[in-house]
Amino acid sequence: MENSGETATRDPVNEPQYVQEKAKDVESGGEAIPTSTVVRTDMESGNAAKPTTTARSGKSGLSEKGSLILRGAALVFSAISFTIMACVKGFDDFDQSRYVLAGGILSTIYNVFQVSRQSYSFSTGKSLFAEHTTSFMTLVDFFGDQIIAYLLVSCASAIAPNVATLREVEDELLADHGTSNLVAASTSMGFLAFFPMAVSAVISAYKLSPKT
Repeated sequence: MENSGETATRDPVNEPQYVQEKAKDVESGGEAIPTSTVVRTDMESGNAAKPTTTARSGKSGLSEKGSLILRGAALVFSAISFTIMACVKGFDDFDQSRYVLAGGILSTIYNVFQVSRQSYSFSTGKSLFAEHTTSFMTLVDFFGDQIIAYLLVSCASAIAPNVATLREVEDELLADHGTSNLVAASTSMGFLAFFPMAVSAVISAYKLSPKT
């Protein structure tokens, strides 16, 4: 015999959906669905996963913007570095000077490519390359940033000791410090280009991580 009191007080409209489904199954003679299963399924397929996806997308976009700014800064400093070195009279007489010039040119070419690719992606919302090359370009970003960063700091470190030597020679010849100042300026720009490339390399490693 049914309990009329329970039947009268139960309000199906105000009960949660999973409770209504459980009650229907019991009344129809079916097997009740465990409450934990219904709640878990709703969480897995509902809105609970959306904030995680949105957060990851936001972090990815922020890292892309940061990488673009850093590569743009490295591009400017690299271009200034090799341009100043090219203006030094007789720069090709020293291996270190040619090394700085070559490093600045390679860094400029690399960052022109990267800045152009990322700017196109931000302006159009599309990738410059096919979708199946995304993982490959992530590897290119990582290894490219690493190589260019090490190249820049190596070039600047190789020429830095020669600045003091050049100034000593200029003093002995009673000449001005025009040449040594240009070499020092080119070296400083090389060091300044290294720092944003090093940070960009860290961001590239972060994007390569499977956790992202």
